[in-house]
Amino acid sequence: MSAWLRRPWVPTAIALAVIVALASARYDGFFSAAVLVNLLDDGAVLGLAALGATLVIASGGIDLAPGAMVALSSTLVASLLARGTSSPLAFAAAVLLGIALGAGAGALIDALELPAFIVTLGAMFLARGAALALHVESLPIRAPAWEAWSRVEVPLGAGLGLDLAAVVWLVLAIVAAAALRHSRTLRNALAIGGDERTAVLFGVPTLPTRTAVYALGAGCSALAGVAYTLYSGQGDSTAGVGLELDAIAAVVIGGTALSGGSASLLGTVLGVLLLGVLQTMLVFEGVPGAGWTRIALGALLLVFVVLRRGLAARVTA
Repeated sequence: MSAWLRRPWVPTAIALAVIVALASARYDGFFSAAVLVNLLDDGAVLGLAALGATLVIASGGIDLAPGAMVALSSTLVASLLARGTSSPLAFAAAVLLGIALGAGAGALIDALELPAFIVTLGAMFLARGAALALHVESLPIRAPAWEAWSRVEVPLGAGLGLDLAAVVWLVLAIVAAAALRHSRTLRNALAIGGDERTAVLFGVPTLPTRTAVYALGAGCSALAGVAYTLYSGQGDSTAGVGLELDAIAAVVIGGTALSGGSASLLGTVLGVLLLGVLQTMLVFEGVPGAGWTRIALGALLLVFVVLRRGLAARVTA
């Protein structure tokens, strides 16, 4: 039993099941395929950003730029499409820009031994400023070719379909989970997050590893910006405010330790879904405003931190 509880995603799965059961008992139609599909569709932007945040945190780092990267990526896509650029090229340009900025941040952190907090804070200002320089206000996307992309769905039967962004999120989560087991770079990242000094003694190359991890993290955030354009139909330089905190919360709730050395991508997906369920419950309850959502998120995060500390103490006892 204790070995089973050591799996970091298990408490998240239990909490999700309990909350869904309680909500289903209270609200008619809550436990349905349509609600699940909506949760996945609505959670794609946060899910992609949280996926990148999981990799960075597992390496012992932190990234404060995902929200700003979403803004920059979405604004760049909208600007390029307005100039007649094809949709695939605009998407690729946004993701490649995110990868380049993330790689630069990772290289600075490692080569100059700078705090990740400060470097990614600078990257956050840089990305947000670049988004505002591209277009101050929201920029609607009216390109006919883009509209076809925004309507792509994977049919699930019974008249339901999963949006392209949600499919990309789930597929990337599976790929990343496999890469954590088989990719030398990501295994090196876990070693650095666990104990960097020991990792260096065993010959782990910190500069290319950290550069790659931050590049992957920023690339995921840029892809979240692309997903935002598909979801909202616009690029917005003010998008993603506070998204980095939601992503970190989902990662922690999912079981990835902030100290690094381990990662639970399944837990992160469950954490995103748990946050989505809480939001949906508040909608069903008719609670107005985003304030109660933030209160629920803060309370949930504190509960999980205390719960995990208690479980860790009990397992080691």
